[in-house]
Amino acid sequence: MYKIKKIISKLLRFFGYEIQRYSSASLSVKEPFYHFRNLLDNSQPLIFDVGAYVGDTIEQFKLSFPESYIHAFEPFDESFSFLKNRFKKTDKIFFNNMALGDCSLENNKMYITQNKGSSSLLQPEKSANEFWEGNPLLTQQEVKVETTTIDSYCQQYNIESIDILKIDVQGLELKVLQGAKRMLKETRVKLIFTEISIAPNYKEQSEIDEIIKLLRENEYKIFNFFKMKHKEGKLIECDVLFYAEKLFF
Repeated sequence: MYKIKKIISKLLRFFGYEIQRYSSASLSVKEPFYHFRNLLDNSQPLIFDVGAYVGDTIEQFKLSFPESYIHAFEPFDESFSFLKNRFKKTDKIFFNNMALGDCSLENNKMYITQNKGSSSLLQPEKSANEFWEGNPLLTQQEVKVETTTIDSYCQQYNIESIDILKIDVQGLELKVLQGAKRMLKETRVKLIFTEISIAPNYKEQSEIDEIIKLLRENEYKIFNFFKMKHKEGKLIECDVLFYAEKLFF
């Protein structure tokens, strides 16, 4: 068992992650999962993990909500294979080897970077590595991936509502939300938890004010900011939790 854990740890480090002990019972108010549990009165929430990568967030969701239904989206074959194998014995996870955006395409270009977790459908800016150590955004290869929209996927699988929409797509957040036009307009998404890059990492990346504007137009408000990263006093990246105003408080 120890050898297996050691092998998994090495594989996760290859993808840029470290295993740490996590307890859902000892969550801090500084942690988003603390608020997910407090805000939702559903022990079996339906969750979309858009940009699931190797599944660290899925593991946290399953610890907080063991009976949750998770639809995981990961377009890069290498990461997807690892993800699917990692949770092959976990119930109620639906794996999708595709990206989500504002339209459906069979052959969309994806830029695979030195740090696999920084890979994106957007081309990295040449100056982006100035903000990060180790040239994580250096493109190593380009691959073709399938893309669909949240609205299309929900219609195809008769999904009426999403409790938590988690987005980590390296600059493509706005397009993912634009692809959920109907779901947002009809307030069929309760919570939206998204990473937002403020440093210019990718060409044509989503701007934080554009994301806030789109969600405000659909009556979503900011609940809080998490994991704010700074360089020389300037905010370069953060996670933001939004909530549907009609459904809370």
